[in-house]
Amino acid sequence: MAKSEKFKHIKKLKDMIMSCSGIGDCRIGFRTAVGRFGVCPVYEHSPGFEPYHARGRLRVLYGILEGTLEPSEELARVWFQCNTCGSCHTICHQSYDENINWFICNFIDHIKIWEAFRADLVELGFEMPRHKDLIQSIQDAHNPYFEQHEDRAKWLEGREFPDKAETAYYMGCTEPYRLPEYAKEMIKILDASGVDYTILHPDEWCCGSIALRTGHLKTAEELAKHNVERIQNAGAKNVVIHCAGCYRTFKIDYPEIVGPLPFKVYHATEFFLDLVNQGKLKLSKPIDKKVTYHDPCHLGRHSNIYDAPREILQKIPGIEFVEMKRIKENAWCCGAGGGVKSAFSELAVEIAQDRILEAEEQDVKTIVTACPFCINNLREGAKSLNKTEFEVIDILDLIAMAIE
Repeated sequence: MAKSEKFKHIKKLKDMIMSCSGIGDCRIGFRTAVGRFGVCPVYEHSPGFEPYHARGRLRVLYGILEGTLEPSEELARVWFQCNTCGSCHTICHQSYDENINWFICNFIDHIKIWEAFRADLVELGFEMPRHKDLIQSIQDAHNPYFEQHEDRAKWLEGREFPDKAETAYYMGCTEPYRLPEYAKEMIKILDASGVDYTILHPDEWCCGSIALRTGHLKTAEELAKHNVERIQNAGAKNVVIHCAGCYRTFKIDYPEIVGPLPFKVYHATEFFLDLVNQGKLKLSKPIDKKVTYHDPCHLGRHSNIYDAPREILQKIPGIEFVEMKRIKENAWCCGAGGGVKSAFSELAVEIAQDRILEAEEQDVKTIVTACPFCINNLREGAKSLNKTEFEVIDILDLIAMAIE
């Protein structure tokens, strides 16, 4: 058996892997749109060696596929120190859509490659111990937080919902277990809009995002099949999701796992903006606050939702909205994604500090985002810098205040 045959996931992507031309903008390219150097958050906080950024990672995979390199614990630790934020993808000259038909290159899906090799590493026994624990928690209790499944809806304090509805609110895990105030605000806003909706508890399970990002494909497939079946049983035509990671998983990953979905998937900002534009949700109460917006990677670069959150902010009276230098496809990652927060927490917080300091360049003390995972890590970044006057809030906070 050839050595490379055991790497079944990256073998499927060999043409992509081999098409890297080695330009190196993914290392420290200059982004003219923002007037500064820097592409990869992890590389900026690394020893500076090649395997810490996209070009070097692809070179490693060349060696793996050619049989000149073998995986090791050291390689695995480097490989899992990636937020899978997709910033490398936005600057790579082999990733632009207009390049697909060029005879000299292939379209490179960097995130797909990074996650594929993680799946190979897991199958070979090179998973991160912390990730292994999270997956065990998901298998035991359908969440990665080592919490009891029945406590997923504890914050509802006994409120009941219909068995079936046109719209289903998928809570995810971070909101009900770590930031229940945002689950409560989702309910408040949905109630105010008059939408026919329900929740999926007690049969809602983790979406599987952390399983996919850390290479545990079998677990992710089981979760996807269960959740899709649960939503079908609820008769929902629409699913609205606030967590950016959950949204990306439903919108992009689920169709690849189970095929076309029998319902539409909306991020909360899309869904609520549509209700505002229809006049069903009125943002009438003024809020005197100067804010900037942080694009979550799963919502922005991964899912191309940039405008809806900004339009909502601009519709709230009293809000002074200013942009940071790095926004939309050029936005700097919060640092928490791709399993980095759980396995390399200090690295995650260091990257979050970058974003806090960038917001301060615009004389802003409030960052608004649209992802509970980003909120937690950005708050830790601010705390680690002793920025006691700095606040990180969710766009749901402002919507809930504006409809009162």
